[in-house]
Amino acid sequence: MPDRLRLSRRLALAALVGLLLTAAGAKAQSGYRQGPESNYAPPPRDRPDRPPPRPFADPDRAANAAREATGGRVLGVQGADQDGQRGYRVRILQPDGRVRSLHFDPDSGAVRD
Repeated sequence: MPDRLRLSRRLALAALVGLLLTAAGAKAQSGYRQGPESNYAPPPRDRPDRPPPRPFADPDRAANAAREATGGRVLGVQGADQDGQRGYRVRILQPDGRVRSLHFDPDSGAVRD
């Protein structure tokens, strides 16, 4: 076997071993350390500082209420607060071609400008 072929095989083997060792070291460092000496902990499952998620039915209710109030086409619904109360901003394309923004209050079901 020629010396060049033998040398290239040894270099390829050395490179492969180096890659395997690097990958094993990276895998060993990933994840959370457990035990008394651990500085890291898994992220908390329940976050008391965040408000509960809004139900999915409210944006649909907002769109339907705005559509019925104006007779127009709904362009979009976005969560918004108005005067300190939660609600939804609904953008409507009216039959005359104008775009109008309405506010939907999910507690009362009222639609207002």
